[in-house]
Amino acid sequence: MRTSVSCNKIMALLCLGLWCGMILPGRAEDLPMLVDQFGEKHAVGAAGDGVTVLIYGDRKAMKNSKELGTELHLAFHPTAEGLPPAESAKAPVRPVAGARGPSPEVFVIPVALLGDKIPEPLRPVIIKQFKKGSPDFPVWLDFENILKTQYGAAEGATQVLLFDRESRLRWQGTCTLEEADVNALLRKIEALRVEQLKSGT
Repeated sequence: MRTSVSCNKIMALLCLGLWCGMILPGRAEDLPMLVDQFGEKHAVGAAGDGVTVLIYGDRKAMKNSKELGTELHLAFHPTAEGLPPAESAKAPVRPVAGARGPSPEVFVIPVALLGDKIPEPLRPVIIKQFKKGSPDFPVWLDFENILKTQYGAAEGATQVLLFDRESRLRWQGTCTLEEADVNALLRKIEALRVEQLKSGT
């Protein structure tokens, strides 16, 4: 693997952005951990109080993954359209129709699959490059092939994982940029937001 070339290609995707019915347990202590370019550690699961969307894929899927991540972010944060990255990242979430009070957030997070071949001494250099290229949006960095091993990664496909606020996996699969596929994914995300509101907690 040519580290510098691969990192540049991943950054071109990630620094601009981003069905299974079974509910899996998601206790933080049981979940694998990833680090972002700011040095923060994250359990693979909920990024906050709302729906977390993790998007990842191999190099062949980078372009489509970028476009999907951008489309999802704008769908739930419409006022982010045309804003600089720093402001876009802070745009308010679109309210759930008919909701009284705050609506659940939607966290769209790109994950860089960096493989398990990068030597430890080179990892801080790569992290620094991601921080420089994406100073506003967090990118979760997978140096151990955790997502590919645990959830799979089809060649050339954009992989999507949906977690509820309890870090339970609610959907996993691939998504194309076809309107029907994107709309189906949007409906799944919105259904989880509605479910959270109905739970009343």
